Amino acid sequence: MASEPERWRVPVRIDLAGGTLDLWPIYALMDGCVTVNAAVDLWINLEIRRDGPGHQLASRDLGLDLVFEAWPAAPPPGLSWVWRVLNALPGRPASVSIHSPVPKGSGLGASSCLGVGLLGSALGLMAGEALAAQVPLLRHLESGELQAPAGWQDYYPAALGGALALHWDGPDPRWERLEPHPALMDRLILFYTGQPHHSGLTNWETYRRFIEGDSQTRQALSEIRDLAAAMVKALPADPDAAAGLLEREGQARVRMSPAVETEAMRKVRARGQAEGWYSGMKPCGAGGGGCCLLVARPGQREAAVAALRAMGLPPLDVRITPLGLHRA
Repeated sequence: MASEPERWRVPVRIDLAGGTLDLWPIYALMDGCVTVNAAVDLWINLEIRRDGPGHQLASRDLGLDLVFEAWPAAPPPGLSWVWRVLNALPGRPASVSIHSPVPKGSGLGASSCLGVGLLGSALGLMAGEALAAQVPLLRHLESGELQAPAGWQDYYPAALGGALALHWDGPDPRWERLEPHPALMDRLILFYTGQPHHSGLTNWETYRRFIEGDSQTRQALSEIRDLAAAMVKALPADPDAAAGLLEREGQARVRMSPAVETEAMRKVRARGQAEGWYSGMKPCGAGGGGCCLLVARPGQREAAVAALRAMGLPPLDVRITPLGLHRA
């Protein structure tokens, strides 16, 4: 007899500064690396049954519903990451069903956050230090899935919730909780460019150039490190400074790789500066598509939202949430 279903929700994340610095050995070769990110209330929904006949893996969004008499020995097409996470665990749920409203290639760390949701729900762990202690396993598994180095940062907002400063000053990350200034949150807008990206490929190119000693890449990452350190102080205290740091971080990424900035982003900046509502913007994740964070000028949020809609770039209705993975 099948057990009763359990429903879980896991948030995705926005990254405010210091992405890419979470890749080993980049942070080991640079002093003072930190990444600032936060969980947002855009939820990946999981339904699991712990017991029942055979095994079932389903994704509503992909239109996949796969049934097996026994746990598959190899990853099934389309749900390889789901299989890889659950395959690493001693006990696997009889069925897992996934629904995610997150756009494909969003830059919001959806695959990593899904990994946290799968592992945590299978182990019965809600957000907290015990779940965060499982992050090294997930990073190891995702590197295998991507066949490229995976960073650390995407897992922690899902595993801990809230806004975080993640310090890369030792072999294991150290986290610090932050309280973003309410005025900054009122001005912060997340929108989707309509163009998906592939963070693994973008990160690999940066990683390769850094290891090979490319001076432009190393200089840009040093600047990003310094901007991230400043963001840790500005986020709770100074909305205007945080907006300026967001813009400078985005531009440092463009200098590192011009492909990070899309035509849609250039049009948003040009229109926002002309109409007076633009304060700063950066791509989420590795860039080159996906979502962007935009900070409107004080009192100009509605004008910015209206302009984005007119450009076919409707904002996503999200806020930073203190919740990580939890039972729904």
